[in-house]
Amino acid sequence: MTRTARMVDPGTIWVQACETVRVRVGERNFAAWIAPLRCTWAEGEIALEAPDRLTRDLVGRHFAGVIAEAVAAVAGRPCPIRLDLPAPPPLLPIRTTPPLPDHTFETFMVGQSNTRAFGAAQALARQDTTAPVFLHGVLEARRLAVACLPAARLIEGLVDAIREDREGRFWRELRALDALLLDDLHSLAGQEQVQAQLIDGLVAWAEDGRPLALTSDRAPADMPELAARVREGFRNGTIAGIAPPEPRLRLELVHYKARSLGLVLDAGLATRLAAAVSGNVRRLEGALRSLLAHAQLRGRAVVAVERIVEATARAFGVAPRSLRGLSRRQELALPRHVAMYLARKLCRRPPVEIAREFGRNPATLLNGCRSVATKLGVDRQLNALVAELERRLVGDRV
Repeated sequence: MTRTARMVDPGTIWVQACETVRVRVGERNFAAWIAPLRCTWAEGEIALEAPDRLTRDLVGRHFAGVIAEAVAAVAGRPCPIRLDLPAPPPLLPIRTTPPLPDHTFETFMVGQSNTRAFGAAQALARQDTTAPVFLHGVLEARRLAVACLPAARLIEGLVDAIREDREGRFWRELRALDALLLDDLHSLAGQEQVQAQLIDGLVAWAEDGRPLALTSDRAPADMPELAARVREGFRNGTIAGIAPPEPRLRLELVHYKARSLGLVLDAGLATRLAAAVSGNVRRLEGALRSLLAHAQLRGRAVVAVERIVEATARAFGVAPRSLRGLSRRQELALPRHVAMYLARKLCRRPPVEIAREFGRNPATLLNGCRSVATKLGVDRQLNALVAELERRLVGDRV
């Protein structure tokens, strides 16, 4: 008997037992009360998950014995049976999102307007410090490159937990996180009672050494009561503002966003755009996309990765296919990185697609581009070569 029980699949046991139960309780009772049950099997015990309390209680009172007998007959031995309800949904409304290769510290534009905030965020991400960070700035200036949890939704979860007497579970779910970025902290302003509970809970959470970042569209001076509570709770934390980008940073941002779209702007146009967009990054992206659409309507061709690879390979005296292959020979590293750099700069394609053209991942592509950008600042010969390649490629496409 024991050997037979071990050979029978748990799912098969339940299916076969259900046929016996169906005959004994009748089709109507089976459809109403037994069919909705979900069966799981762990360590010789059958767990039946009922969709609601009524079903669980009624099955327990009227059908548990029939089910136990049917399961024992199929399994060849008695099996404990447990009736459960579905696990309640998480109180914290958190979604998992993949990292974005274009939104990293390496690609973040740093200037006088955000240096302190950038340094504090880097230190927290590297875990050089566990002191909380509070970043504040106008909406358009504060661009976050990570998934975050809005404060309003965390408040909803806490209020629901208090109403349902599940506050302990709420904080257990929060403690299961390794790090927390709480966005839109200003939404707590004016909600003194829940504000106090949430800040006190976050203080206890951060005291365990977990990284905590708070962000707000409003400066502490614009919400004094909330700011005072945050300062009191996180005495060792860092408060840093993010101002609209200064002119130099705006110009760098224009060129960076243009390159990401495959546009090469002359100095005058880039300067005019930088002056016009001020701190509004979305307006800048919209203006650049309009330029791109206009250029496409005028019939400008797109520089293909194939042409960039061929031109680069010819300039370095190597075979084009070697730049797109898997070889890691040292003599191929620089020409491959130059081809990646030019493709990233001149092609109107996402980094993921460009990386795929070279048989690499986006992180490798970005590392190669950064390597070339660094060399261009110190190697005049390489600078002249890359400039000539770019001039020919851009000239051919107009």
